[in-house]
Formats: sequence, structure tokens, C-alpha cells
Amino acid sequence: MRRAMRTIAITGGIGSGKTAVTDYLEEKGFPVIDTDCMAHAMTAPGGKAIPYIRKYFGEDFILPDGSMDREAIRNVVYHNPEMMKVLEKGTTEVIVRDTKAEIERMRTLGAPVTFVAIPLLFESGSDGSEYDGVWAVTASEEVRVKRVMARDGLTEEMVRRILKKQVSDEVRREKASELIDNSGTLAELRSRVDFLLRKNHLIS
Repeated sequence: MRRAMRTIAITGGIGSGKTAVTDYLEEKGFPVIDTDCMAHAMTAPGGKAIPYIRKYFGEDFILPDGSMDREAIRNVVYHNPEMMKVLEKGTTEVIVRDTKAEIERMRTLGAPVTFVAIPLLFESGSDGSEYDGVWAVTASEEVRVKRVMARDGLTEEMVRRILKKQVSDEVRREKASELIDNSGTLAELRSRVDFLLRKNHLIS
């Protein structure tokens, strides 16, 4: 009799290093459903969310190449909770449905485990119980601020504003089944991931 597929969510705040974890898991051959990639595809030129953005936010929020203007959207929604709800209805809710469909597809393919990268798992109101495990990637706030400033070209003020909108690492530690500290080197991070894979009997 075939064993039921396990699902493990990978979550963490901005700049924590979730992508480094999921990239490593994929290198090791594990299937990963990346909701961040899904979101970027939705708002890229020709993405399924572009007509919605154009309708509810306006042409000024679409770049010349046809993609969503992330900076313009960010400046609006982080100052206006109602507009954040509008954005989530046309993006986040669609991603949730698409993620469930992709999990079912992996289940029919017979995958023993599937990792699901969901940066804002706890911010969405979930307690993670719909997954067999939740691995939270954490790092100090200062490390995260520096990473995001270097990666995205945002000001320190904007990064800290984004951090305040997300749940604290204390909340993640309380709700997650496993923690992955990513305040150090890439080698240290990979070693911690290997430890969790062995602990959860996913590698020998």
C-alpha cells in the first residue's frame, strides 16, 4: 500500500532566506511548490493577475513591459489596508487555490513529500495545521534588513515598514514545528536543512 504524501510548508519573513532553503531542497531532488514564483508569474507580462490589477488599480500600476509596477503597488497597499485587501483578492486568494491544485497533482504523481514555500503563511491567518510540518526560516532583523536593501534596492525605512506588517520570529517559533536559523553562512544553512531532513526521515 502506497504511503500518504507528506506536505511541509517553508515559511519566514522577508530577507530570512527561504529561497536558499528551497533551492537546496530542489537540488536534493525534493519537489517544491513556490508561491513566490507563482505570484511573480501572475504579475509578469501576460500574467493572469494583470487584467485584475489594471481594472482595480489602474493603468498607472502597469509598467511599459506589461508587468505590475511592484514599487507603485507597494507604496499604496502598505499605507492603505483596504487596498491591500483588494490586492489580496486578485492575487493571494488565487495563489491559495492554485497551490491546493498543485499539491493534489503531486499527490497523484506519488511524491512521498512535497515542500510548499509560503512566505506569509501565518500572516494569512493559517496556523499551519493543514500541513504535516512547518519549517520556519529565521534570521536577526538587522541581517534581514541588510539583505533586502542589497537585494531589492529598498530604503531601510521601507524594509522596516514591511517587517512591521509581518508576524515576528517569536510567533513563527511558537507555531512552527521546526526552525532553521539563517543568520550565518550558506554552508551552515545547508547543514541545518540536512539535519532536519534526517530528523524527519527524508534522507539517511
